[in-house]
Amino acid sequence: MTPNAPPLSVAEAWAVLASAVAPAEARREPLQAALGRVLAESIRADADQPPLDQSAIDGFAVAAGSGPGRFTLGAEWLPGRPPAEKPPGPGIVCRVFTGTPLPADCELVMLEDAEVDGEAVRTTVASSPRLIRRRGGSLRRGDPLLEAGVVLGPGEIALLASAGVVRPRVIPAASVLHLTTGSEIVPAEATAAPWQIRDSNGPLVRSLLPGTGCTAVAQRHVGEGVEELTDAVGAVEPHDFLLVSGGSSVGRHDNTAAALEALGFEIVFRRINVRPGKPLVFARRGRRFAFGIPGNPVSHFAVFHAFIAPALRAFAGLPAPAAQTAGLVGAVEPSGDPREVLWPGRLRLRAGALEVHARPWVHSGDLAALRGIDALIHLSTPAGAPAGETVSILPCLALPPATT
Repeated sequence: MTPNAPPLSVAEAWAVLASAVAPAEARREPLQAALGRVLAESIRADADQPPLDQSAIDGFAVAAGSGPGRFTLGAEWLPGRPPAEKPPGPGIVCRVFTGTPLPADCELVMLEDAEVDGEAVRTTVASSPRLIRRRGGSLRRGDPLLEAGVVLGPGEIALLASAGVVRPRVIPAASVLHLTTGSEIVPAEATAAPWQIRDSNGPLVRSLLPGTGCTAVAQRHVGEGVEELTDAVGAVEPHDFLLVSGGSSVGRHDNTAAALEALGFEIVFRRINVRPGKPLVFARRGRRFAFGIPGNPVSHFAVFHAFIAPALRAFAGLPAPAAQTAGLVGAVEPSGDPREVLWPGRLRLRAGALEVHARPWVHSGDLAALRGIDALIHLSTPAGAPAGETVSILPCLALPPATT
């Protein structure tokens, strides 16, 4: 793409990213590394669940059909052992625990429905078969357990473990190299001179990446000269995605696109008709992808959620978030700028209805504007929006909206 190509609309940029970034090739991962991944194979139960009739309670086993009465305490049947060969004989109860395997033709009495005095047990209710978890009551061998495409949460991880699947085939998350640039940037722990800026983009990006499923992240700061930046970009080889903070515009010291092209990346687009975040560069080289991100922090926050996060999620096979709308609280005033808008907002759930509060925002370097932000208000025209209008939103954090 030529530097003077017209900027894409937000919808056009989304379409380009959706076409360019396909899910990574699936591979087998240890179960403990599969949380949050997309399952790439269908799994069936390898055995009945439960595999035997089991006690659902702590209590006593008696012969089927036993009524309330007096019994003599017999054996103790424990979980983790084969079931007894036969039910208790007449006048005998056996102590059982939750999960104890049971023989046929026995029923159970709960511990609280019995009185124990040494070896004597008096039951106060009739025995019941409903206190038994029957073999195959949850699943039969061969039943579908999990379908390909499901996102593995804690419950799914436990289900896989119960089926003996300890290395499921999943779509891996992207490995990311993040470079911060700029001669004015100093580490966050440094004492900054008035002409310097503490690095906030590095911590910002690192804190945002886990929400996309990324677990492997490398970060470093480099100079903005073409040669140094090109050398740093060359370190992308072990990684799937390269994110470069700063240097994405068309000024004399904005060299991100040039460094990418020098290393064989194709510039797919370099501008989006949106504020903040217009000079966003997207490039690819085979199955490696790169974003050049405008350096201002509000731009970082906005373009990450609107464009970078969807690409990272697509690479990991994760579904795109569903489009959402909310009632606008506080007007977004017209700006006179012809671009689309990604306006910082704060979600509230009021009487079951989702609202978004437009937050004050001075300019794209206004880091304080990001306090409490959990949504972006997307306006496709620069005309603003009056209070009460239903607007499109892009949720930013995996947190429930506040309630009032």
